[in-house]
Amino acid sequence: MKRFFTKHPKLATIIISSITIIGLVGLMTSPALAVATTAVVTVTGTPSFIGLAIAPTTYTINSEGTGNSAMLINTSYYSNPAGANDTVAPSTTVVDGECTFTITNTSSIAIDLTGNMSDGSGGSNPMTNVNGATPGAASYSAYAYYSGELIASKVLLKSTGSTLGNFKSNQAANTNLKVGFEFSTETAAWSGGVGSTYTLTITGTAH
Repeated sequence: MKRFFTKHPKLATIIISSITIIGLVGLMTSPALAVATTAVVTVTGTPSFIGLAIAPTTYTINSEGTGNSAMLINTSYYSNPAGANDTVAPSTTVVDGECTFTITNTSSIAIDLTGNMSDGSGGSNPMTNVNGATPGAASYSAYAYYSGELIASKVLLKSTGSTLGNFKSNQAANTNLKVGFEFSTETAAWSGGVGSTYTLTITGTAH
């Protein structure tokens, strides 16, 4: 064999090259060794659901503490369980115990709260919401406050069209907010003793 390659070097080269090509073809046609042929990603989507609840759902002005259970004219009342009567304002910084109501954000997202309080209906002396002005002969004003804020920062409750998020901005999902309200009565004398109804509406929108 040695003599053959020595005598015919070109032929030897051709034979070696042919062997190399055959080896490469064999490598290209061999099946790949597969570790995994699929990859899986689990995707979760959470709906932007908005919901809220308030408790209690009824309230009588001047029903807290030991004071007179009927309203007086030209008087400001607070839903403040910690006061001896409803004319006692909350502390400079409101605390939970000075708030009658609990608003629960049952949403899956943070929300802004807007509050409105309607004009009165029925009874002897239904009052009109003056939307922040000084109450007059047949009108009232209303504000809301919540635990943790300054009472001086109380927010206006209009009859309609309160500013978006004026009540509370960015209440986190699945959290509670302790709230109360201030209600200032008319200046003129009552003409009768039958109660009127006012509706406080809290609306939640996506923050």
